Amino acid sequence: MPDQTTRRVVYAKRPEGPVGADHFEIIDAPRQAPAEGEVAIRNRFLSLDPYMRGLLNQRSALGLPLEGRVIGQIAESRHPGFREGDWVFAMGRWEEVSVVPGEAARPVDVAVAPPTAYLSVLGFTGLTAWSGLTYYGKPQAGETLFVSAASGAVGSVAGQLGKIWGLRVVGSAGTDEKAAWIRDELGFDAAINHRREADLTAAVAAACPEGIDVDFENVGGPVFDAVFRSMAVDGRIVVCGAISQYERTPRPCVPDITAFIRQRLTMRGFSVRDHADDIQAYIAQAAGWLREGRLKYRETVVEGLESAPSAFARLFSGENFGKLVIALG
Repeated sequence: MPDQTTRRVVYAKRPEGPVGADHFEIIDAPRQAPAEGEVAIRNRFLSLDPYMRGLLNQRSALGLPLEGRVIGQIAESRHPGFREGDWVFAMGRWEEVSVVPGEAARPVDVAVAPPTAYLSVLGFTGLTAWSGLTYYGKPQAGETLFVSAASGAVGSVAGQLGKIWGLRVVGSAGTDEKAAWIRDELGFDAAINHRREADLTAAVAAACPEGIDVDFENVGGPVFDAVFRSMAVDGRIVVCGAISQYERTPRPCVPDITAFIRQRLTMRGFSVRDHADDIQAYIAQAAGWLREGRLKYRETVVEGLESAPSAFARLFSGENFGKLVIALG
């Protein structure tokens, strides 16, 4: 690979409160050449995900690009399993070209679905919904599943899986348009715009008259409080995320712990990283549902690497619809 530069978005300063574009800086850096066993990936799409907010306060080092999931094409290979031009998924970085070990790249079949689908419905986003429900929600046909942030990338898959598996599915979203989409397009049985309800607890109870057997929790805060009050006996709370809490200090505690006793509730947090080995089996199954029209997805695609900082900041305001992706061209 010729010695040249690559454009990067680096982490410039730690946020004290909401993250903004000023916490990042765009620089040109020398492009790394792959060593033996490595590949250079020309990143075509970057995945922006809520979990990345926590990295800014934890392991991300100042002056380096933020890590993130990418879909790209092999620009140079020194690994026998890849050739130039191959489409791959990897944990890359916010930059034009990422160099990773060949074992860390996974081929994707763009004949089955568009490349961006492997960052959403056919990627770790979809696997998050599937593994959270399969291993921890353990839903049974006929039960009621509640999904918060149900128009988001993970929540929309979780709700559709619930319908595929024979559950009654109720979801919440932050606009009338999003609520209508999950109800009318995705087939949820009921949808709540949590920003319009004067009494959110009453709205959730009315939508779930038999109680909630499984809560797939993505939001926290007042939405979770309302859902918690409608949990059924032996209900399971699967904590996937808490986007309303990521930029709050201090963070509120779980309400009314005595309800766990009365209702025999179970609450379990999880990370999709614990189930990474399931990705190929999940893709094989989900691709069939996608082909049959039983699994749908929506994206917000923002053009240009330089747009990543401001797009990431908007991720926590609810402005995007579905999966948020940066297209590098």
